[in-house]
Amino acid sequence: MLFTSVVLVLIVCFLLLINNWSLNKGIIYLVSGILIICARELSMLLSMSSGHTNIFTFLIIHFDPLASLAGPLLYYFFKSLVKGKLVIDYYFLLFAIPALVVLANTLPYYFFPWESKMAYFTQLQLHIPYILPNHFPSLLFPYHFQRSFIAICNLGFIIFALRYLIIQKRNSTVYMKKKLTQLINHFLLIVPLVVLPLWGLVIYATSLSTTDQGLVFRNKVFISDGYLYYFILIMPISFLFMPKFLYGDQNKASLWDKFILTYKRMTVQAKGFQEAPHEKSEDLDRIVAYIETEKPYLNTTFSLHDISRTLNIPHIRVTTCFSKQLKVPFPAYRNKLRVEHATDLFRSGAHLTTSIEGIAAMSGFKSKSIFYTAFKAVYGVNPMEWMKENL
Repeated sequence: MLFTSVVLVLIVCFLLLINNWSLNKGIIYLVSGILIICARELSMLLSMSSGHTNIFTFLIIHFDPLASLAGPLLYYFFKSLVKGKLVIDYYFLLFAIPALVVLANTLPYYFFPWESKMAYFTQLQLHIPYILPNHFPSLLFPYHFQRSFIAICNLGFIIFALRYLIIQKRNSTVYMKKKLTQLINHFLLIVPLVVLPLWGLVIYATSLSTTDQGLVFRNKVFISDGYLYYFILIMPISFLFMPKFLYGDQNKASLWDKFILTYKRMTVQAKGFQEAPHEKSEDLDRIVAYIETEKPYLNTTFSLHDISRTLNIPHIRVTTCFSKQLKVPFPAYRNKLRVEHATDLFRSGAHLTTSIEGIAAMSGFKSKSIFYTAFKAVYGVNPMEWMKENL
């Protein structure tokens, strides 16, 4: 029972990596954050046990610098989801400053004799009063300040991550807004479920601690009934609410999505309306977001196979998105985007320095004749006539 949560967390992390790595390597940020939280929860659990003192001694305090990175890792995971790829920049060094401060403060403790640490935590687990010589050596500020510092920094980054998602949603396309709305809903559901009880429990248990270090839970309720054994299972079980992340299946609806869909159906039925025959899928959201963000249609060889290969979506599902949901043939959809790009070039004055053939090539067309045919299909006139009317 003691390491049940560890096994479940490792299974969750394994599923997240194998199912999402090919879709977005930014999943490594989420997995790293999960492992850090798991280590913190395990150290709390071991504080109630009389065994595994070597593991307890290794996890407690030593992992504080990594614990300070939990918030930044969550932010960069969200950022990678929005960008659709692994995001790493020099701002990460700035966000890692709290972790560096904690590392500097903890540095003297790392050089403290291992035997003395083991002796202290052995006595602590047995609930026998024992004071480590000179308490916990630190460089900048006392250790109990360090615990508060880590919690405040992570809380700040969690709020910052949520603010980032809301801003991105406000400035995104229609399809991306739907994706970010789902992500924000999951965030608001899962994070409070996991984080807030953890903080409340730490504050409550620390206030009841009989030592000035406040490292262990002294409340006999926790010790005798083992409520924490069930508490630490919340995080791995919570991923059942997010099968899209866990299994990498972009068409699989989460429990939250099913709840919202059921509510909408009940509302529609109550009003006497019929549902739309084809609801837009997550595949379509990803395809449109990819096309609008990366503009792959500017490449003359852009095809359905490129979408399937880049987004790791089966070709038949990509075809279905255009034929059954958008109800527009892919060539027509692609040509419309290319023509719109050409008109943007015209409006910016590119035709004053570039030939029509050049603008056609810049817009993804293989030849001037194909460009003229596609342009007339969209606007009903050729490019020269359009410029006379609109410029």
